Amino acid sequence: MPARAADPPTSAGFTLIEVVVALVILSTILLAFYEFLSSALASGDRARTAVASYDRGQNALALATMLNPMDAPQGSFDLGSYRIRWRAQRIGAVRQSSGYPSGRGRFTVALYRVVLDVPDDPKFTPLEVTKLGYHLIDSASNPSAE
Repeated sequence: MPARAADPPTSAGFTLIEVVVALVILSTILLAFYEFLSSALASGDRARTAVASYDRGQNALALATMLNPMDAPQGSFDLGSYRIRWRAQRIGAVRQSSGYPSGRGRFTVALYRVVLDVPDDPKFTPLEVTKLGYHLIDSASNPSAE
């Protein structure tokens, strides 16, 4: 009987080509994940900056509602982590208010352009609002105001 050829040994591990292909696939997946993670972190940072800017803008507008530019034409308000500064410039003539139902009122009034900004944040765009300034006329020095 003729001798049979021995069976070739079966492969028990990975070949070098299989390892290289696996490393290429793994590195491609990791690179894609890194790009995703990098863009997600950048988007989160942009969102945080936008929220902080919106918060500062809302605080500046709230300050403008309480502000009387005729009494305080400039100043700043400290909010702890940042401060809001304002400057007011009169854009109309000072006039006396009218009284109800007729006659002269008890206030002098004028329109002001008020610029509010956050000096510690260069990314914050200054806000401009038009505001009515007023001042109570002292009735002792102006007896005709009654």
